[in-house]
Amino acid sequence: MSKLLNYSLNKIILCAGIVLVCSIPIYYFALSHLWQYELGEHHVRVTPEAGREDSFLIIGAVTLLSAFFFIVLLGALILLNRRLSRRMWQPFYESLEQIKSFDLDEPSNTIFQRTGITEFDEMNASLQKLLSANLAVYNQQKEFADNASHELQTPLAIVQSKLDLLLQSKQLNDDQFQLIEEAHAALSRASRINKNLLLLTKIENSQFSERQTIDLSGILGELLVQFAPFFEEKKLHVYADIKTPVNIEGNRILIEILFGNLLTNVIRYSISPGEITVSLSHDRFLIANPGEESLQADQLFKRFATASSANPGTGLGLALVKQISMRYQWKAYYQFQGNNHTFQIRF
Repeated sequence: MSKLLNYSLNKIILCAGIVLVCSIPIYYFALSHLWQYELGEHHVRVTPEAGREDSFLIIGAVTLLSAFFFIVLLGALILLNRRLSRRMWQPFYESLEQIKSFDLDEPSNTIFQRTGITEFDEMNASLQKLLSANLAVYNQQKEFADNASHELQTPLAIVQSKLDLLLQSKQLNDDQFQLIEEAHAALSRASRINKNLLLLTKIENSQFSERQTIDLSGILGELLVQFAPFFEEKKLHVYADIKTPVNIEGNRILIEILFGNLLTNVIRYSISPGEITVSLSHDRFLIANPGEESLQADQLFKRFATASSANPGTGLGLALVKQISMRYQWKAYYQFQGNNHTFQIRF
């Protein structure tokens, strides 16, 4: 039975119980006086003992019989209320199931049928209008993100290739070479920002399927092997404590991005030489690295916010970590303690 029906039935039963408890003594008192009146009206004389016994039996029997019929009537009303309520609210629950099963990838499956009840038909019409409007906005955002990314990547790639050709020219002096190098670096950063913004948009629009079982420990192990040259270059020693297997239902690409961005962040903000701690269990992922001062904790997971003035980055890496964590209903934490930066993802 639904919570709504339970709520109404509980109130009915409580009210009926109070009425029954309060009415029995009143009913008994009224019948007792009526019994005495009838005896006096018909000049019936009985002994006190017999009068008390007869009155108790008759009044008690009538009271119990009345209470019995009251309970039967209450039970019938409860049963009737349950059946009527279920039938009356059935269109509402059907609409609710339609909303729960709504899928952006298959929006045509959500069609609200007419119920013949004015209130529910109006509600379904409003829901259909709301879903259609949101679906149109979603499609527009998706199309814009795809088009913007495609259109921007082409000129960025062309400019980058032209700069590469200029860098190979033998007629450049040192100042010209330095200017082209700076332009090349800025262009590369713009290209990364463009890709990350597109990725953020896709995550927010739920454009990543989540129908596969992923081994987090396997992905993390592969990434540690891939990042090993970068750790060696910066003289960072990695201590890994990875439980196996740690499985979730999700998208492999997003998990690789989450782990990869945290590993990149560790390399960027670690003191060289130093020690890195990586830990994965069934309820959390933790990564810690040495540092001289705390990052700006209130800015870490915001878009385009700089965690440190020394290494500005693109400002989107940890924003992606936060967005992916929210998608899977995980919690992302940062703390600086004992000259160590610690990032933690609780599953």
